[in-house]
Amino acid sequence: MVSFLGNVKTMSLAVLGVSAALTLSGCSISDSVGPISGSTGSSASSNNSSEKDKKADDDNRYENEVQDFTVTFLRTNSSQANQNSFMKGISDVASQNSIVDWEANPQTYRGIGKGLKKAKISGYQLEFYKKKFANGDSGKMDDIQEGYED
Repeated sequence: MVSFLGNVKTMSLAVLGVSAALTLSGCSISDSVGPISGSTGSSASSNNSSEKDKKADDDNRYENEVQDFTVTFLRTNSSQANQNSFMKGISDVASQNSIVDWEANPQTYRGIGKGLKKAKISGYQLEFYKKKFANGDSGKMDDIQEGYED
């Protein structure tokens, strides 16, 4: 028992000594721990920004694939641009990019607008395709125009 009390006393003196040394040097335990928790926070925000970057890359890829499909479709079907087959093709592109509600996704229509521009569609034809591919929806037509102007 005496030996146990001696060990406790020695341990208490050691902790007191370390604590005094830290205080005299102007350092506290909370100061020492601060940067560790700060670095954990910055690591978490770094992960969030890399997830946002990946989402932006995925969004851009989808928009570009819609653009490419639009150009190809217009070049191969210019005389008989069937809206149903066009929308089926856009649906396939969306599915390949894990986009479920593509008809409500503004990127779909911005991609179409980019495709119309790349295919050198302008004037009356541009208005015709905007109305046709947006099914007369003015919001979707605006998204197509936005993509066209990008």
